[in-house]
Amino acid sequence: MASKHALSRHISLALAGLLTTAVLLPTAGFAQNSTATIRGHVGAPSGQTASEVVATNLKNGFTIRAQVGANGNYTLPSLPPGNYRIEAKGTGLSRDVTVQVGQALTLNLEPTAAPSAAEANAANLQGVTVSAALIETRTSEVGTNISQTQINTLPQNERNFLDFAKLVPGVTVSRDPNSKTFSAGGQSAENVNVFIDGASLKNNVLKGGVAGQDSTRGNPFSQEAVQEFRVLTQNYKAEYEQAGTAIITAVTKSGTNEFHGSVYDYFQNKSMISQDSFDKKNNVEKPDYRREQRGFSLGGPVLKDALTFFVNYDERKDVGNNTVQTGDPRFAQYNGTFPAPFHEKTFFGKLSWQVNQDNNVDMSLTTRRDNEVLGFGGATTYSARTDRKNRVDDLLVKWQSRGDGWTNDLMLDAGQAKWNPSAAEPDVPQQTYENNIAVIGGAVNMQNKGQNQRTLRDDLTFTDLNWHGQHTVKMGIKYAAYGITVEQNNNAVPSFYYQEGANYPGGFDSPYRAVYSPLGANANLHTNQFGAYVQDDWDVTQRLQLNLGLRWDYETNALNKDYVTPAAQIPTLEYLGLQNNISNGNNRSGYKGAIQPRLGFSLDVSGDGDQSTTIFGGAGRYYDRTPFDWIAQEAIHAAVPNYTFYFSPPDANGNPTKAGTIAWNPAYLSKAGLDGLIAQGVAGFGTEIDAVNNKTRPPHTDQFSLGVRQVWGDWTGSLTLARVLGYDQFTWAWNRVVAPGFVLNNLPGSPYGVVLHNVYKKTQSSSVLIGIDKPYTKASGWGVGLAYTYQDARQQGNDNYSLDYVSPAGYPGGHVGEKHHLVANGIVTGPWDTRLTGIFTYGSGLPFDVFKSSANCDYNCSFYHWDKYGKKYVNLDLSIAKEFRWGENQALELRLDVMNVFNRDVPNDNGYDLNYYSPTFGKLTSADPNLSRRFQIGARYSF
Repeated sequence: MASKHALSRHISLALAGLLTTAVLLPTAGFAQNSTATIRGHVGAPSGQTASEVVATNLKNGFTIRAQVGANGNYTLPSLPPGNYRIEAKGTGLSRDVTVQVGQALTLNLEPTAAPSAAEANAANLQGVTVSAALIETRTSEVGTNISQTQINTLPQNERNFLDFAKLVPGVTVSRDPNSKTFSAGGQSAENVNVFIDGASLKNNVLKGGVAGQDSTRGNPFSQEAVQEFRVLTQNYKAEYEQAGTAIITAVTKSGTNEFHGSVYDYFQNKSMISQDSFDKKNNVEKPDYRREQRGFSLGGPVLKDALTFFVNYDERKDVGNNTVQTGDPRFAQYNGTFPAPFHEKTFFGKLSWQVNQDNNVDMSLTTRRDNEVLGFGGATTYSARTDRKNRVDDLLVKWQSRGDGWTNDLMLDAGQAKWNPSAAEPDVPQQTYENNIAVIGGAVNMQNKGQNQRTLRDDLTFTDLNWHGQHTVKMGIKYAAYGITVEQNNNAVPSFYYQEGANYPGGFDSPYRAVYSPLGANANLHTNQFGAYVQDDWDVTQRLQLNLGLRWDYETNALNKDYVTPAAQIPTLEYLGLQNNISNGNNRSGYKGAIQPRLGFSLDVSGDGDQSTTIFGGAGRYYDRTPFDWIAQEAIHAAVPNYTFYFSPPDANGNPTKAGTIAWNPAYLSKAGLDGLIAQGVAGFGTEIDAVNNKTRPPHTDQFSLGVRQVWGDWTGSLTLARVLGYDQFTWAWNRVVAPGFVLNNLPGSPYGVVLHNVYKKTQSSSVLIGIDKPYTKASGWGVGLAYTYQDARQQGNDNYSLDYVSPAGYPGGHVGEKHHLVANGIVTGPWDTRLTGIFTYGSGLPFDVFKSSANCDYNCSFYHWDKYGKKYVNLDLSIAKEFRWGENQALELRLDVMNVFNRDVPNDNGYDLNYYSPTFGKLTSADPNLSRRFQIGARYSF
């Protein structure tokens, strides 16, 4: 009875504490699990009593304490990843261990007991057990940790830490170096989330899932500043939010009680890059190229055992070129090779302060700037290039306080992300000579999109709760205030179109059509996001643990609730039966149904209870959100007037030679000329309705997993069966009827030729995930890991526009990802203190689109999206390094990386002959020149 009263009292205190925090701190910051937990039992020698267990960080001297209960059990929650001495005070028992981010570990401090399988790599030295790392076995989460050794040593081309997510079963990382994203479970990249020290990098506006990762070769965060990270693919706990599939939670480096630093530079140029077979066959000249990735880091003490600092500056500079080769000698003056530079700078700074034994404070600042020139090459001339600017900033403050049996983590975060592509020559009209002849003049688009956020998150953990077993209860709240900006005009620069043929009397001398939008539009909003959760990790017995969680999320303005449908659009929408897509500014309330139960278990079935064999599983619901850029198209298309002009050459009297057109005058080849025509009322007013359903729900997935983990000494292995079902995925569809051909359903006489409305699409994935790992240690001199995935995944529709069929459900094909995917990585110490590492990747082939006839479809009867699987992907990356050491801790490392050692062609997206009836159907027609064999040299000085 006493234990029940104690449990009730603790829960009451928790709710009161969370409510007080919410009232006193109504703005800023949130976080996810960037720490670890150690639980275990202290078996004190006869005549001794352990009152507390103390974890001392061996690098900075910071300590965390936990009480030992009457039953000898203890829990150390919220441990930052690192090397610790775990000591049971008053018993002489201690162990040195390494813990990694997000792990839930077991460590029993017993005077004479043999180590369990989870501690099997430990050696006993005069009562002190030294362990390279504890092994996580008792968890229902499906996750894998990527160590600092792997990050520092495995071969890599772009120094983007996200790329190492490919070492995890079930995760797909894009191969396109100009758009590095990751995904899992048959979902798109928009359904992932990344947390750095608990701060979310979620992109609430654009595609790509991570802030700043929409169509950029840049890195979301400096790899040099990342200590390690964890990838969760299934059954993650209730504290995790805004992700329908994989989550990455990373922790940054901190200063220590000694000064340490590094200076590094990695170099690549034209001579170090091979050509693919297509460029060789076509005698394509190599473009000039030079890339440097360089930076420095420094960390150390301000006050020993109390205050440390760490700073990192990282820079990437690409000096590259694109070649313009127009398809007609009349445009030869535009041909040539032109610069296409990319430049990124990132900075990270961090202070870590142990105020006293019960309080720690961390503060960090992250900045990222990258600029790129893109959008030209081939038939598109240099003047039509786009300048893209990217900016991401984040300020994070974390305060951890501890008491007897409880730990509170308060996190405050403020950040912004801006994405701004614009025409490099905005005053020059664009001229397009169709059939891929040439595009000259300026670029036509202008976009400025981004988010500002202030977020608060508070997590409260209780560890001394006992009721039919031991409970670790964690609960938390989150409040985030977002300001979102979407400014866009895709026709801000006039574009003129030319065509040769009998129906185009002007030929290439005068345009037959022009499109122009003199005004831009924006969709700006403020939205509040609330979240609350409770998670109980319940040790029912020493063999059985239950993970019981419940989460609820709510957003006030995910659908632009203040938008009012223009009166002129209402008759058309009503005719089409889209009454629920008519907004009056008061009928779009936030979705309140995002209730997410998450259940898991782990059961030790080993013969002697040493955790060598564990069965685990779980089921849960996970809500995400739709990028606001997709929602914002409703307001933007309602506000932007798009004008279309049709021209023909004048006759001798100055009249148009073609009925229904305007007689061409060279004065019209400018913004001012078209503005004059608009003022005369002779331009066609092209309009489009994009209408969002007022009851649109956020996307979510239901996830199920069942697996087994096995420990064999230093080796660990796992086998997981996984099922992911995705619902309410957002996509746009036409106002069409189900009939052969393209038949629009529209109000007779309506001025709106196109009406798009959002509908839902579904996804499904069934997977078998196998992971085997033997971590690298200096003692053994080698390490190896293997990740195998079998996946059968499908999706309805296309991306956020499903315009090929009436309904997303009508799409044939729809395969997602490769059926078989294998990644093996290895690290080995060679002769003369050299180090050889490698990553081998096999993929059975990504699906590609197919064009073939079908009698049973409603429209675009020849299009089968992702219908057939393409060429197998086989790749080997290698790295060899030699370190020269002198003094106490100074070293110089020289390194050579080789990517795609065998120079195998890697297909572009749909880089195949897609015509089903062609004799070369399914054969490669091109390869990605960015993925051919390339060498990279590097040097690093560290102290």
